[in-house]
Amino acid sequence: MKLTITNYKEATKNIDFKKLPEAAQEAHKEFSSFAEFYNDDKDIKEMLDNHFRIVEPFLKDAPKKASDKKKSTASKKSPKKASQKSESKKTASKSRQKKTATRKATARKKAAPKQIKRKPNEVALMPLEIKIIKRYLSMHGQKVSERQVSLLYKVIQKAATEKTIRKTSKYADEISKIGNDLASTYKQMGSSCTFEIPDALHSKLKNIVDSYGVSPAIALIKRFINLYGNITIQKAQRLLASIKNAKKSGKVSSGDNAYERVNQVQKHLEDYLDSDKLLVTNIQLNGLKGVAGVGK
Repeated sequence: MKLTITNYKEATKNIDFKKLPEAAQEAHKEFSSFAEFYNDDKDIKEMLDNHFRIVEPFLKDAPKKASDKKKSTASKKSPKKASQKSESKKTASKSRQKKTATRKATARKKAAPKQIKRKPNEVALMPLEIKIIKRYLSMHGQKVSERQVSLLYKVIQKAATEKTIRKTSKYADEISKIGNDLASTYKQMGSSCTFEIPDALHSKLKNIVDSYGVSPAIALIKRFINLYGNITIQKAQRLLASIKNAKKSGKVSSGDNAYERVNQVQKHLEDYLDSDKLLVTNIQLNGLKGVAGVGK
């Protein structure tokens, strides 16, 4: 399997990193810190790509999940004994099931339709300023290393040098305060420290971050892109159900810029479930990636 930013956490969860080189252990611990800036910093991208190459050979040696063992053990139980025990419960459970079903049906009828809350700022690709603010907030109250503090400061400095973030940027003042705080913390800390953000600044930054979100339409398209090449009937059915529910609830509507692309994804999924073949041309896939900001 080829590791990517998207599949890394799931693919490596069964690996014993203590058996890997020390550099790989450190990179794994700080993966979240690096991953956010994978597409924004060439040095970070190169470092993570190298880390992926080191880890990939160990994927095949990862032990199976404990749940798999439980399933095989459970399958060995005598169906005869199980049926004898369950037989005595059938009559009583039927009446309980009927009552439960009736209550649930009544509750569904009475329940008011959910109000769909949309973020004030819905984007296809999260702005670099928001990524930096989110990473800074995630450090609050946590024990952080010199490397983590210096990494985020380096990202800010590089963004300023390359004018990715300018003095005229919307959150230039907040980014400047973050940079100053990181520099000050780095000078005063030892090899690690418990990171604290002043309450007033923390509250302000949290309000900014909470106002941003990936457009629901874009999120669905990204799910399809991540599914491409690794699709199954179950995964296709789940994504198709999500698309239909999003349209029904109003999360995705004809007013969205990516609405037609969502319809395109829905058609691909429906065709796949009908024919067991996912026919998507490179042009169509690249078009979806462009709309979703994937690979930028």
